[in-house]
Amino acid sequence: MTASAWERPTVLVAHSKMAPKLIPRIEDEVPVLRAESIADLPEDVRAGVDVLVGYQFTPGVLAQLPALRWLHLTGTGTDHLRAAGLAPDVLVTNSARVPVESVAEYAVSALLMLLKDFPALAERPQRRPWYSSTALMLHGATVLVLGAGRIGRAVVLRLDALGARCVAVTRTGATPVPGAERTIGVDGLLAAAATADHVVCCLPGTEDTANLVDKDLLGLLKPHAVLVNVGRASTVDDTALREALVAGALRGAFLDVHRVEPLPADDPVWAVPNLVVSPHCAFAFPGEPAEVGRAFLDNLSDLRAGRTPRDAVVADLEEP
Repeated sequence: MTASAWERPTVLVAHSKMAPKLIPRIEDEVPVLRAESIADLPEDVRAGVDVLVGYQFTPGVLAQLPALRWLHLTGTGTDHLRAAGLAPDVLVTNSARVPVESVAEYAVSALLMLLKDFPALAERPQRRPWYSSTALMLHGATVLVLGAGRIGRAVVLRLDALGARCVAVTRTGATPVPGAERTIGVDGLLAAAATADHVVCCLPGTEDTANLVDKDLLGLLKPHAVLVNVGRASTVDDTALREALVAGALRGAFLDVHRVEPLPADDPVWAVPNLVVSPHCAFAFPGEPAEVGRAFLDNLSDLRAGRTPRDAVVADLEEP
């Protein structure tokens, strides 16, 4: 497609929460339509939309936009797009660069929160004996960081600055991760788990990463280990994690991502001891909508200049 074809695209923003702050950031450059959902638009309007900005899409809904040629995701994950009916020739970009610092800070904060036993302190400060503590040190601890994309690398650098010894886990382990004491492939994960103190998951949701943190891995961790997941929920075996926590085999866990969101009130996870449930908000920070808008405009600028968009997603739509 020629660069001139991107001069006046019809852009639809379908994002109920972010739209009010996102649209003002981009509407000076391109005309913008807004909808709570794609299905709310009349058929003739849907037929004219060639650029879509949004986040999560229900099965088949993208097939309702026959002229769609570019999808910009306000988030990172792409694992739902095929089921949503995305045509294979549609360009996909995402905003994966936007939440990196926020998620990395959140992951490290979660780890420190559990190591210093802040949840127990917050729940019963008046009943806690003075001068007593069950706090552990992060400094000197060995932390497995699963996944070394933008967020994983940012987590490693922060943990390294705090004195932790990081072992970064990537597909092959061939490329060293800055700040990590070692970089290993997935084939060395179980051996590394046996010597690790804690685990931080920053993995995408793919067939290869599904339930990577399973009963075998959890069984190798030390009783004082803490698990933090800010990647995809599908990468952790929920049942195995619940069983480990109920049995007291782990110190605690912190989950910002869940297979069903929002979590139902009767979900068994709420009753699991030493498990902190976070409402999928590690990505959030005050400037997020503006930065997502900037990412969209950067990619639009690339297209208008005839360049490959800087945030283009890989062809298999699996790696964020």
